[in-house]
Amino acid sequence: MRKSVLALVLLAVGACVYADAEMPVPATPPLVSRGGTPSPYGAPMSVPSAAGQIQAPRVVAPNITFSPAPPPPPSFTSSCDGGGCWGADGTRYNAVGGSLLSPGGKVCQTVAGAVQCP
Repeated sequence: MRKSVLALVLLAVGACVYADAEMPVPATPPLVSRGGTPSPYGAPMSVPSAAGQIQAPRVVAPNITFSPAPPPPPSFTSSCDGGGCWGADGTRYNAVGGSLLSPGGKVCQTVAGAVQCP
């Protein structure tokens, strides 16, 4: 087991050396810390605060206008029976009590042979 771990480590080190050999070295010298060892970090920088400078975006409410759909035109009845009436366009209006109901469940009125469902 130690041999396989050692082989893996050597393989990894060899790959790193090979990869480093192909990569150009940057021209800037590494930063040096107090102990004289290279450090990837530089000295802290002072950055101006943005607190109080950022304003919330202004959102304007959209102006939405709409008009309700006009009521459907009345349907004329062609025939009525004990269960309701048939419209001239083939629509069935079921009788419930003394009222007629449209296929959508709306209460309809009958005036002079015309069925209107508001």
